[in-house]
Amino acid sequence: MNSSDSTAAGRPHEREGTMNRFVLRLGLVAAACVIAAFVPGLLPNLFYVHIANLTLISGIFALSLWIIYSVGQLSLSHAAFAGIGAYASALLTLRLGIPPIFSLVIAGLLTATVAALLGSVILRLRGVYFVLVTFLVGQMFTLVALNWQDVTNGANGLISISPITVLGLNFGPRPMFFYFAFGMFMATLLFTWALTRSTFGRAFNSIEQNIDLAEICGIDTARYQVVAFTIGSGIAGVGGALIAHYIRYISPDTFTFHNSVAYITMLVVGGRSLFWGAVVGAAFLTPLPEFLRDFEGLQRIIYGAIMILVLRILPGGLISIPDKLARLGGRK
Repeated sequence: MNSSDSTAAGRPHEREGTMNRFVLRLGLVAAACVIAAFVPGLLPNLFYVHIANLTLISGIFALSLWIIYSVGQLSLSHAAFAGIGAYASALLTLRLGIPPIFSLVIAGLLTATVAALLGSVILRLRGVYFVLVTFLVGQMFTLVALNWQDVTNGANGLISISPITVLGLNFGPRPMFFYFAFGMFMATLLFTWALTRSTFGRAFNSIEQNIDLAEICGIDTARYQVVAFTIGSGIAGVGGALIAHYIRYISPDTFTFHNSVAYITMLVVGGRSLFWGAVVGAAFLTPLPEFLRDFEGLQRIIYGAIMILVLRILPGGLISIPDKLARLGGRK
């Protein structure tokens, strides 16, 4: 049998393997949806439902930041873009009476537009210079939100923001909002997965691995970095809008530099190499402070110690645990 015959013979097995992986992923998504249907009823009280809601929104923020990281950039202005989306959606609802379900979409598109215009300028910078500029962008957002009182109401913020309603169904109550947040999270997760398997995703990965080599190979790195920054920031804007319509109150303190650092920490602790590491990081870090609430006075110390321990033992993040255990098992 020549090489062409063996290649042809291997194609059915390759297609079968691809189909099996697709069915497995589809089964996992279906299982997650079934489990999610019972989560609000299984949790002991509304406080835990609230934590679950915040975890889902944090997952959206972490995934959107991973998209930017996938082209080798790390943004300290992620909370600022979330804030732009939050204020845009809240103002569209409060001032113009636009239903929240539509203001979410408009806020995401508006945030993406701002990110595209800004990214076309600042993404010419690399490394620490880009990080510093994004830090300044975040500080500028805070100053604008504080001082543009006619629009943002300054430090007092915006109150009585309308909850999300769809076809008369009110997603304001915490258990109901869980289903909406879960749907948005799954949509973001599936979109990110599809993006990684697309031409854009392969170009993103090439740029992240070696930007100079990617340019030599003919990849328009500047264009792809702007695209990634636009997509990631736009999704962050939608996440910020979700926060606004869930909490129903926003202020400049809702979206600060500390929030941007928290999203980066989720990415690093969960694992930067794969997009679902962002999900693991969000699921681990969002509820952690609440579980440490009983250790009054020591909460931050214990939190920091856990972070150091995780990063020291698992430099690849929490998603590297299976590989770590497999290596330990192999040594035995």
